[in-house]
Amino acid sequence: MHKVLISPFHNPYLNLALENYFFETLDSRQPLLFLYVNEPSVIIGRFQNPWIESRPYALGPIHLVRRQSGGGTVYHDPGNVNFSFISSQEEYDKTANLEIICCIMKKAGVNLSINERHDLTVRFQDDVYKVSGSAFRLKKDKVFHHGTLLITSDREKLKKAITPDRDRHFLKTGGTASKRSKVISLSKVVQDLTVDSVISFFRESFQLFPADWKTLQNTETVQREIVSLKSEEWVYEKTPPFIQDLSALFPGEEQLMEIEVKKAVITKTPESLNYLTGIPYGRKETGTILRSRIESSIGDRRIRDESYSRLVRLIR
Repeated sequence: MHKVLISPFHNPYLNLALENYFFETLDSRQPLLFLYVNEPSVIIGRFQNPWIESRPYALGPIHLVRRQSGGGTVYHDPGNVNFSFISSQEEYDKTANLEIICCIMKKAGVNLSINERHDLTVRFQDDVYKVSGSAFRLKKDKVFHHGTLLITSDREKLKKAITPDRDRHFLKTGGTASKRSKVISLSKVVQDLTVDSVISFFRESFQLFPADWKTLQNTETVQREIVSLKSEEWVYEKTPPFIQDLSALFPGEEQLMEIEVKKAVITKTPESLNYLTGIPYGRKETGTILRSRIESSIGDRRIRDESYSRLVRLIR
């Protein structure tokens, strides 16, 4: 029987840090099911490129978080219930984990199915929609398996948050790209279904484990993980190397207008754009550094302004 914890927090950095803490300190004799609800967030997989998955500069108050597990990008908001099964590798069974979720949701009036990719799907009006994906992390003899259930999430906000900038022409990218699927919020399938009602079904089905959340929140390892998750080194510099084509910005140029980016820093450019070399890609300071480089490299003010306006939206 799983020990069940339900987080009282909605900060994605804190909840993912707590998840990692539970994973690292797991008592192998007692598997854990950790539930949490986050503020609006784009959660990318550990090996993903944030500019392929979303538009980081345009997210505004939405958090951009790189998690510890692999897999694809998901959107969290107060309309999602996130679950994390943490266990020893010996007791790990991803199908059995998802069957638990299916059983709980059946009590809520929703019939879910598990597909070959271990997504949870629902049939609605003669079509099949994805309502939950899975991601995993394995370390020595421990595993966590987490996913999110779309309950009342705003589909349009979800779509907007995880729609990339199509003008960024990426030629070669490493890492894992998300596979887009048709999704639906379960409140469309069962009227009056809410996050609170879903959590109540978990409460009724399991004996909750008491936790000193204030102490857990202030644990040194949890606070250290929060700092790491928020850092640009983790969010951006962990991005696998990629090549971007800027040719559309410079019609008539005969040479290839490609830049190479490693650890979110521009490392290689065509000769005519060598002032871009070393500029951090997609960071808060990118625009400021770009303008300074252009001003010191191009004499004509009109050309400087035009070059800046062309480049800044594609590398910021």
